[in-house]
Amino acid sequence: MNLVVGELLLNSVNKYPKRNAIVGDDASFTYEELNRRVNRIANNLLAGGLKKGDRLAILLMNCYQFVELIMACAKSGIIMVPVNWRFQAPEIKYVVDNSDACAMIMGEEFIPTMETAANDIKQIPADKYWVVGSKKFRDAGGLYQDLVKEGSTAEPAVKIDPEDILCIGYTSGTTGFPKGAVTLHKTGVETAVVMNLEFVTSYMVNLIVMPTFHSNSINNVMASFLSGMTIHIYHLRGFNGEEILQIIDKYKVNISSMVPTMYNIILALPEEVRNKYDVSSMTTLLSSSAPISAKTKKEILSFFKNGKLYEGYGATETGVVTALRPEDQLRKLNSVGQAVFGKQIKILDPDGNEMKPGEIGEIYTRGINIFKGYLKNPEATKAAFRGDWCAVGDMGYVDEENYLYLVDRKNDMIISGGENIYPTEVENIIYAHPSVREVAIVGVPDEFWGESVKAVVLLKDGMSATPEEIIEFTKGKIAGYKRPRTVDFVTELPMTPTGKILRRLVKEKYWHGKDTRII
Repeated sequence: MNLVVGELLLNSVNKYPKRNAIVGDDASFTYEELNRRVNRIANNLLAGGLKKGDRLAILLMNCYQFVELIMACAKSGIIMVPVNWRFQAPEIKYVVDNSDACAMIMGEEFIPTMETAANDIKQIPADKYWVVGSKKFRDAGGLYQDLVKEGSTAEPAVKIDPEDILCIGYTSGTTGFPKGAVTLHKTGVETAVVMNLEFVTSYMVNLIVMPTFHSNSINNVMASFLSGMTIHIYHLRGFNGEEILQIIDKYKVNISSMVPTMYNIILALPEEVRNKYDVSSMTTLLSSSAPISAKTKKEILSFFKNGKLYEGYGATETGVVTALRPEDQLRKLNSVGQAVFGKQIKILDPDGNEMKPGEIGEIYTRGINIFKGYLKNPEATKAAFRGDWCAVGDMGYVDEENYLYLVDRKNDMIISGGENIYPTEVENIIYAHPSVREVAIVGVPDEFWGESVKAVVLLKDGMSATPEEIIEFTKGKIAGYKRPRTVDFVTELPMTPTGKILRRLVKEKYWHGKDTRII
């Protein structure tokens, strides 16, 4: 497949020039309008001193400008470095330094943070900061609008090769500083093709909810442009379930990718609020980034009556790996599906031996759209691969029909009295309790057993439960040694921007001051 990412946009420009590429309250552009803007940005960045192979850090909240920059970088050969907008100054400096970024485009709201970070960032000249907003950064920088309002709209005169680097995406950094996963142009195209084969059709309205710095949203943009979809970007500043329903109703959204937590927030809205909005346009519902409980799955299908639910498993490093299709949702309740087109999966033990169906081990995948490796980190790259098979530390098993079941992250496993306990298995039981909104199962210190199982529970608004009730709820549903011994109730749980509960942070307080720390 000798294509590059910029050609995904050109495909729809040629086929659907007058079709909306982006819609929203702040801006709407047809495909031909978007392409002209993208070309101006790309040409102005090149004219401003950047060149193919340079790295551009992008620190933006969800916005249409991020979508433009994905394609402007793809066409100019400038390598985009999306920066997690939750990062603080030291983390931003680390990403800029590690990626060798020589320019940055940021949102106006990040100027205070960057005032601190930029003091220690030496490789970005003062005039290579552009701001989305009305304020310049330290006066010497420019404004994003300057890159768009005038300049050449011709296709950039840069030869892009499928093996060229498209993006350096930094993992969430839950175990220390994040690693930069190198993605090539050919990988981006392969991901867009797989997503179109598995999930989408032409002329859908795609609501992009996940953070735009995350591979989920970047992949969705590329897949949308390949098939000629219309994009609406949700301005993610705290997920609001009713806002999502309003957008679905207003723009007649057909497809969206969300994590289970986001679906739970929507489903937790009072029935009279949910019923105010027409969601009949929703035909394709994607769930990713974390396993979805059987209870949530059934509630999604009940509320979005015209929707077909797909679950996917993948990672920044591996792209899309598996898909559970609508016809299998109730037949394979806890599975994340079978390998997608161009992918293979297998389960290995620590010695590299393949496990039998039903046996838990580390998940490995190979095929198309696998990342190139971790930037400046040969040890981590070597650890991720066994030959051409790649792993990111997820544990699971396959059944006799080769459907994959996620168990947990390797580092989240609890060992109590020599028995392995996988938190997700226990969480799925507790999620079925009518009062529970979110739950994190963690291992806490136990003098006798080493670790014991604790449930940390966030209840639904207006609902109540006791620790004894939660513990009793698990009786008869799971082996005794897996059941929680204690329960704590909290008002919030720490999460990544993509909605994954950060178990490491949940359990940290329980291990504070201990000589032995299992975190």
